[in-house]
Amino acid sequence: MNKPQGSTNTPKLIRAAILGAPGSGKGTLAIALADKFNLAYFDTGLLYRGLAHIALEEFGEDFTKTNVINIAKSFRINTLKESNLRSPILGRYASEIGAIPEVRKILIKIQREFKEKSPSNKGIVVDGRDIGTVIFPNANVKLFISASLEERARRRLRDFLTNDENISYDEVIKQLQKRDQRDKERSVAPLVAAKDAHLIDTTNINKEETLEIASSLVAKKLSD
Repeated sequence: MNKPQGSTNTPKLIRAAILGAPGSGKGTLAIALADKFNLAYFDTGLLYRGLAHIALEEFGEDFTKTNVINIAKSFRINTLKESNLRSPILGRYASEIGAIPEVRKILIKIQREFKEKSPSNKGIVVDGRDIGTVIFPNANVKLFISASLEERARRRLRDFLTNDENISYDEVIKQLQKRDQRDKERSVAPLVAAKDAHLIDTTNINKEETLEIASSLVAKKLSD
């Protein structure tokens, strides 16, 4: 069949939002998807880790809510250095900072601006805990990644041990329970699955199997 005159084949761009609880595997999946489909990648959790890093450096562990709000007001994405931000302890402080409504509102604005400035000719994968509902509600692929509390704790414990941090499995369980509660109950952008998100439980599957499931969903969207 002949195409209508003047029509063009415009490549479909993937705009993927991957959300889920800590230890679910969302970050690992997001990086793998971006690499496989040549997409830009943005980890929104690094913003909160970045704030935690600055607050700890400037004020120590006794930093206040006001300290963090003032840091957030002058925060710039291009100052982040990912290699400094992956320690589990920063993840714990980042979760506490993310529960501050004033901070979350400031960073939501920063995240939306970054998303709008991403290259228009290239798709993007964004991961975080409120991506599909607040930051990126118009994403055309939404994945909610979950895993049992016990499996997430085992994964987190491996991270702690890799970073030579002395902590028990039971303590990791308690930390995750507190983080889950904060994420679900915070007043601004709580952690919930978007109504149109595909749910992937990674409890009993490895990262390669998770990538295969997610890739099939992306490929389907590209072929629609």
